Amino acid sequence: METLRRSDTFVVSGEGLCSEIDYQVLTLLYQPIIGQKAFTIYMTLMNLMNRQDLISDEYLHSDLESLLDMKSSEIERERFKLEAIGLLITFFANDNFTYEIKLPLSARSFINDGILGEYLIASITKTRFKKLLKIFKVKAPNKKQKYNISKAFNEVFPALEIVDSEYEGDLLSNKTKSFANITNYSFNWRLFSDSVPSEFYDCENLTEALKSKIEQLSYVYGLDELAMAEVFLKSLDDQNVLNIEVLAKNARSNYKVSPSDPMPEEVPVKIVNTDNIADYFKTITPKDLLAELGDGLVSTADLRHVERLIDEVGLNSGVINVLLAYIVKLKGNSLPSYSYIQKVGMAWKRENIDSVEIALDYIKHLDSIKDKSKNKKDYKSDVKPDWLEEYLKENEVSN
Repeated sequence: METLRRSDTFVVSGEGLCSEIDYQVLTLLYQPIIGQKAFTIYMTLMNLMNRQDLISDEYLHSDLESLLDMKSSEIERERFKLEAIGLLITFFANDNFTYEIKLPLSARSFINDGILGEYLIASITKTRFKKLLKIFKVKAPNKKQKYNISKAFNEVFPALEIVDSEYEGDLLSNKTKSFANITNYSFNWRLFSDSVPSEFYDCENLTEALKSKIEQLSYVYGLDELAMAEVFLKSLDDQNVLNIEVLAKNARSNYKVSPSDPMPEEVPVKIVNTDNIADYFKTITPKDLLAELGDGLVSTADLRHVERLIDEVGLNSGVINVLLAYIVKLKGNSLPSYSYIQKVGMAWKRENIDSVEIALDYIKHLDSIKDKSKNKKDYKSDVKPDWLEEYLKENEVSN
């Protein structure tokens, strides 16, 4: 896609309006990371929305230049920060942009996210970080030696006859984040719930965000339902409250203490032919993929890269597998630093690569461009990337 032009039009849409506490979180927690210019762009786009239907009129980017006193190139550069941190999703077609405003995380979610908290500390120092925490601290009553006697819904309200219900999606919402998309992975929630004693935690109270994180950690670190239940119980505090950051740390520690069994010398690969390579990337886990690409051992640091790709970049799990295989082959069978992987991942995200098939086609396109620049030959859509052909040969077994 071309660089942003002044004549390009745009509209702004959103899922909700910022509350007073949202503005406080944006100002004190997000702004030190993204900077004043990106913060100003976010607030300007938010205020361009109609308060009734949460969508703006159509504007030119030259209008935005005048409002912000910035050039289009600078606006685009600062916009990337908003996209990367989860405050904005950008859609593009026919010289028209749609900017979808996302509401900020709560202060608790932001701080406990781990990555965002670390970036905030790096931006403002540990001392100032502790001062900011005091602003968002809430004194909770002492609930020790007290029993929860609250009534459940079915204990108060009578049962109703079954009626057809309709789902309405286009309603006001304070949803701030779509959960990670992990394809072809089944987590047995009944087994997990039965393994967590109800006196410690009622799994019916698990939110979608917590469930998503538990599934993600199980998937990335290869922990089955029983192992995840053990990690879950270790992560509860004195009042049996779960902290997501502690849960993630304990999952990584569990992998360090109890790594999977060493792989045999010859590992059979389920799917090896070109026709089924997409299915292969959809079904294999990142841990097994990295083991096949390496010497059978996968470090916690490498799996942490995968966890962050899901959390921070939001790539589909199958797409992450293609990305990892591509980068490993590109870098001589080694995995580079996360900053490099994140940069490639964000580029794929901006290109709307959201399936294995699209990822494989995109790599063919990239390789064809390289071939064209070297040999000055026309691009052919059926060009097979060198790394893929090599990968298939290395892992080929007889059917």
